[in-house]
Amino acid sequence: MQTEESKAETELSSTGSGGGAGGGGIAGLKKRMATAFGVTIFARGVTTLIQFLSVPIFLSHWGVTLYGEWLLLNTIPNYVGMSDVGFGSTAGNEMTMLMAAGKQEEALDVFQSVFGLTTVVTTTIGALFMAMIWFLPFNRWLKVQTISWHDTSVVILLLALSVLLSMQEILFQAAFRCVAKYSYGTFLKSLVQLGSFVGVALAVLLGGGVVRAAEVFLLTNAVGTLVLYIELRRNVPWIRLGFEHARWATLKRLWWPAISFMAFPVGNALSLQGMLIVIGHVLGPVAVVVFATVRTVSRTAIQVMQLVNNTVWPEMSAAVGAGNFGLARTLHRRSCQISIALGLAVIIPLVLLGPSIWAKWTMHRFPTDRALLDLMLLLVVFSSLWFTSSVALSATNRHQRLAVVYLIATSASLVAAWVLCHYFDLRGAAFALIGGEIFMDLFVLRASLSFLGDTFGGFMRGMLTVPKLKMG
Repeated sequence: MQTEESKAETELSSTGSGGGAGGGGIAGLKKRMATAFGVTIFARGVTTLIQFLSVPIFLSHWGVTLYGEWLLLNTIPNYVGMSDVGFGSTAGNEMTMLMAAGKQEEALDVFQSVFGLTTVVTTTIGALFMAMIWFLPFNRWLKVQTISWHDTSVVILLLALSVLLSMQEILFQAAFRCVAKYSYGTFLKSLVQLGSFVGVALAVLLGGGVVRAAEVFLLTNAVGTLVLYIELRRNVPWIRLGFEHARWATLKRLWWPAISFMAFPVGNALSLQGMLIVIGHVLGPVAVVVFATVRTVSRTAIQVMQLVNNTVWPEMSAAVGAGNFGLARTLHRRSCQISIALGLAVIIPLVLLGPSIWAKWTMHRFPTDRALLDLMLLLVVFSSLWFTSSVALSATNRHQRLAVVYLIATSASLVAAWVLCHYFDLRGAAFALIGGEIFMDLFVLRASLSFLGDTFGGFMRGMLTVPKLKMG
C-alpha cells in the first residue's frame, strides 16, 4: 500500500498540462523551476553583492556617522512603498491562478484594474509627499545631525519617488509571472537593481554626497522601470497599459487579500527599518551601523532560503489555480526540506568564519560581538521553517490570518527590543527578534498544513524522505 508521501510524489511525477502556469507536464515544470532557481540565485547574488560592497564603499568615503544617518533616511521611503496596499502582490497571485485555469481575459482585467489603482495612488502620494516634506522635522525625529535639514528633506523626497516607481515594477513582474516567464522578469528587475547600485556607488566614489546619491538612484530606477515595461510588451503582447478592462468589482474582490498583504511590508519594515530606528534612539547611529552589518552577515542564510521561496511561489499559485492539491502538498514538503538544508549549510560555516568576515568587511572600524552574531544566526534557524511554509498561503491569497499574526509578532518584537536594548545593548534586539520567530513557527506550519489538506505526521515523514524523481 502506498504511503501518503509516496502518493504525493506520484502525483508530482504524473502531473499533466495543469502542473504549472506554462503547462508542459513534469518536464515543463522541472525546466521552469530549474530556470527560476538559477535566475533567483543571480538575483540573490546581486542583492548580496550590493549589501557587501555598500559597506566598505560608504564607510571609506562617508564615515560611520554619515553612513548611519543615510541608513536612517532610507527607512522613511520604505514606509511610502506600502501605499499600494498590497495590490501588486495580490494581482500577481490572482493572475497566475487565472492563467492556470485558462482565463486570460480575467487576468487582463486584474492587471488593468490594479494598474489604474496604482497610478492614482502613486500620483496622489507623490504629490502629497512633495507638498509636505518641507514641513516635517525629519532631522529631529531621526536624530540626524551631520546632514542639514534641507538635504535631509531632498534625500527623503528623491528616495520616496524611487520607491513609488517600484510599485509599478511589482505589477509588471506579476505579468511576467502569470505566463510562466517569472525568470525573465526577475532577471530584468535584478539588472535594474544592479544598475542603480553601480550608479550610486560611482557617485559616492567620485566624491558625491547624500543628495547626489539620491538623485542618481531616482534616475537609474526611472530608466529601469521604462525598460521593464518595454520588455513586458515585447514578451506578453496581450498585456497593455490602460483602463479599458479596469473593473471596480475586481478591486473589491481583491481588496481584503491586498489589505492583508500590506501587513508583510509593514512587518518587514518594523523588523528591519523599524529596528534600526529603535536602536538609533536607544544606542545611537554607530550602533545602527553595527547592527545593520551583523544582520547582513547573518541574513546570508535567509537569502539562500529565499531562493527556494521564489522558485516555488509561481508554481504553488498555478497548482492551486488548476486544483492540483497533490502537487501543492509535494511542493510544500520539498521546499521546506530544501530550505532548511540549505539554511544549515550556510549557517554552520558562518558560526566558524562569521566573526572574521564581519571584522574584515567593516575594515575593523568598530569592535565586533561574536555573541551578537551567534544570536542572529540562531534567529535564522527559527525563521527557516515558517518562512518557506508560508508560501503555501501567500502564493494563493489565503494569507489573511497569517498577515495579522505576522504584524502582531513583529510589533511585539519591536516593543520588546526597545526595553531589552536598555539592559542588553544590541543583544537585546536579537533576543526580541528570536521571540517573534518562535511565535511565527507555532502558527504558520499548522495553518499551511490545514489549507493543503496535509497532516503533521505526513509532513514530517515527507521532510525526512529523500525524493526519488525520474528526470525525464
